[in-house]
Amino acid sequence: MSLISLAVEFIASFAVTLILTIYLEMFLKKRNMVVPDAHKKEKPMIPRPGGLAVLAGTLLALVFVNNKYAVAFMLALIIAFLIGLADDIKKFGGPEKPVLAVLASLPIIFLGAYSSTPYLPFVGHVTIKILYPLLVLAGFPIYTNATNMIDIFNGLVTGTTAISILPLVVYDFLKDNVTGLYLGIALEASLLAFFLRHKYPSKIFPGDSGSMLMGAGIVGLMIISKAEVIGIIATLPLIFNGFFILSSIGGFKEHSELLRPLVILDDYRMVASKDPKAPITLARLVASQNPMSEKELVYSIMLLSAVSVVLSFITMVVFYL
Repeated sequence: MSLISLAVEFIASFAVTLILTIYLEMFLKKRNMVVPDAHKKEKPMIPRPGGLAVLAGTLLALVFVNNKYAVAFMLALIIAFLIGLADDIKKFGGPEKPVLAVLASLPIIFLGAYSSTPYLPFVGHVTIKILYPLLVLAGFPIYTNATNMIDIFNGLVTGTTAISILPLVVYDFLKDNVTGLYLGIALEASLLAFFLRHKYPSKIFPGDSGSMLMGAGIVGLMIISKAEVIGIIATLPLIFNGFFILSSIGGFKEHSELLRPLVILDDYRMVASKDPKAPITLARLVASQNPMSEKELVYSIMLLSAVSVVLSFITMVVFYL
């Protein structure tokens, strides 16, 4: 590992993702693969899905590191991407995506790309040989669903994912975890490149293929970096948003079945819905007092992610270094 190779990888992943994203914008528009941006007055038609660009940029990590951990990570991302792509093309029912997302965990388990002795603050290393694979099986549906459910505004899922994996990248660098670092750098560079086109006002949407890929990237990196607690703390807004939604609607349901958690005003600012049947989301909680624009909502939720990342860095310094 060298700083030069890491810089080359970052630049290459960033460039590949950005170039492919711009190409996908044109390709998808020509084929009328577009959806309306519901939170804009003009309802512009935005190309979707663009998750392939993030996948392509991340796959470049295999040029720099190629072992069972890297292969398992990439296979997990590919499977999550394909499940999301199938959902982009043919909408699944509410419970189907989480069930199928279990498949993304199988490369990690079958290739043995994990450690069954995770480190827990105040406890130390614990051996859970039988339980850990079950946690891996559960982790992928949880995180792919969490990123999928927070993909509601321009740039939000890309921005929160990019922020959330920063502690894992730093941890891998400090611990000289070569595989995790190369994987994390490639994913981070790809997310930042895609964010340039996905941020407000979006030129492209990731679709379920992109959001599920991002969720798989988070949990896969947590496992391979052996920094599960650091990752969980960094992603608390994602976890809480998913928990609030599922608990308020009583399980997995398709988006079209749900009431809108936010009411769009005449000036296209948004405020929390007063309907008790509307799902509870982070966005609804953030906009519960005053109307907010889409851009303000996005940056408010990203700020919550940044706060969680600071807490994860504190946890890292106190317990892991």
